[in-house]
Amino acid sequence: MSPPILQMNPESLPPGTVVGGCWRLLERLGAGGYGAVYKVEAVQDPGRPFALKLARHPFEPRSTRELTLLMDKAVHPHVVAVHACGRWPDVVTGHFFFVMDWVPGPALHHWADRHNPTLQQLVDAASRLALILDALHAGGVLHRDLKPEHILMRAEQGDPVLIDLGSGDYVGAPTLTTGPLPPGTLHLRSPEAIRFHQRHRRLDVRYTCAATDDLYALGVCLYRALTGHYPFSPEWPPDVLCAAIASQQPLAPSVVNPRVPPALGAVILRLLEKAPELRFQTGAQLHGALAEVLSETPGEARAANLFEWHEPPQPATEGVPARPPRVRRPEWPTHAYRPPSVARAKVLRLWARLLGVLNPPPKPTSQALPSNARVENPTRRIHAHGRLWSLLATLGLALVALAAQSTNAVNDTTMEVASNATTAVGQKLASPAEPSHTATAASPPPVGPTSAVATPSVASPQEAAAVKKTDPAPGLQAPEKTPRARIANSLIRTAATAAACAGFACASTPPRLEQALPPADDCPPGAVEAMKKLGFGPGRTIKTRLTDDALASLITVREGRVVARPTFDSRGVVARGTEIYGQFYIGKQRVHGRFTQMRMKDVQYPMCLEIYEINDRQRGTPRQPGGDAQNAIIVSRIELMAVDYFDRFEE
Repeated sequence: MSPPILQMNPESLPPGTVVGGCWRLLERLGAGGYGAVYKVEAVQDPGRPFALKLARHPFEPRSTRELTLLMDKAVHPHVVAVHACGRWPDVVTGHFFFVMDWVPGPALHHWADRHNPTLQQLVDAASRLALILDALHAGGVLHRDLKPEHILMRAEQGDPVLIDLGSGDYVGAPTLTTGPLPPGTLHLRSPEAIRFHQRHRRLDVRYTCAATDDLYALGVCLYRALTGHYPFSPEWPPDVLCAAIASQQPLAPSVVNPRVPPALGAVILRLLEKAPELRFQTGAQLHGALAEVLSETPGEARAANLFEWHEPPQPATEGVPARPPRVRRPEWPTHAYRPPSVARAKVLRLWARLLGVLNPPPKPTSQALPSNARVENPTRRIHAHGRLWSLLATLGLALVALAAQSTNAVNDTTMEVASNATTAVGQKLASPAEPSHTATAASPPPVGPTSAVATPSVASPQEAAAVKKTDPAPGLQAPEKTPRARIANSLIRTAATAAACAGFACASTPPRLEQALPPADDCPPGAVEAMKKLGFGPGRTIKTRLTDDALASLITVREGRVVARPTFDSRGVVARGTEIYGQFYIGKQRVHGRFTQMRMKDVQYPMCLEIYEINDRQRGTPRQPGGDAQNAIIVSRIELMAVDYFDRFEE
């Protein structure tokens, strides 16, 4: 007889259940596209939260596909990391699960509503999101279901983390669905995806997503954060919503919320263009446009909150508990285009069906089409009753016009997504750190000249070290494989995933051991002489930065190789474009660093430099709140001091 736990629904496991012998369930966070997500802790390391995603069905292809993305294709400091995986309750036939970071912050739209960020803070977050997508797209990865619920903010100032890549795509990935469109959320689909589905919903062809689809969805997310409303309400009937996305121009954000500068609203509207070629083509282009808007915005406007306070935050006082803040989001304007009333929605639905009868989709041809083909409709045969249909079409247009002019519509405010769409803390996948900006330190090449490699909190346009590269063809399309080859590759990927998980479910429980700091050591041969020759002997300092993102004040670093670049203040000491290579060491209270090589004007020099904090006159830079044993949050600008000997670190 099977134990009772085997009879339980994977979506309704009680707290205290131990999954995989290692992970104790604390609470259910919600259900995703193919499974449930729980907040968990390691049995042998309680008190440290993680997120566990458990597939609804034992052999769910999206679970291994998402794991492949998170462990290999989409590795990035602003994408949740995987720490363990396995099958449960049976290691062979059980439901697949994997354990990820726990991000305690709210989703993007809830962050905007609760914290009422300044314009500066929101544009900073948008700029980071642009660079995150730029890095993912450069690595051949598409999110394909980007929405506010899948963007969690790790800090009150705004530090975005992408979650839920269950619908994500990468070059060579197996197909998830048999329909024209991949899994996704209707009110965030791009106009070209909607039009493709309207034309080919009965054909065996599939829409090929591109980077511009993700960027359109990002535009919808930012529109919601800036105005408190979606450009087209998800509460509208599906056919009305599709018609609006495909053909209706959204209101300018500055019309909905006058606090949004028109220049910033123009950037958002460009993301929402109906034709993909009119949008920004890369996240890097969007990042540049946002930086330009911010530089032209007066300081007072940048420091202003997005919304009016309905009830400002009130700290706790003696006998009076703290009161959470409440903002007053702007009402949807009634003088421009308005969401349809119930009556108008019925007319529009009738009209959409009428158009479907007038222009039926083409019948499948006998010739097989490739899965990623974009075909045009063949010439349709004119109906024998064409005059009757034309008369009905004219009548339908008249009804729509009358409905649009009606002033008795109920509820002219765009309806928002139900508040229970995500949990109070956003969801699901999470990380304990709450920095205002994060990054990983990338390794420099061992020898020879190199391009900039420092990894900012989000990848810069010139840097893709945070995402493992592939060689996608234009449009992120892979060469079409035969069915047999596709099945073989899928089996190979599944086997590789299973091998990666073997012995990983418990053995990979993140340790909480403190990192061992290195002992004293000599400088590299010739380092002291080289530094004296360049004009900075022992005791001289060089100001450097660890990220190319000018908006980043804090970053998250891990122990390992790092590249620092001198700031403008140090141009008199070293030449422009100089790169200094070293190693980070994570301590309990400080992050230490030893830098042993410099490349200046394509010439390599041995160095003997340490991180030194001028303000408190100590080696190393102090850790900021957040982080863990392996990840530390520090300021993005550090000073390096020339020494003649690497002394041991003390804390």
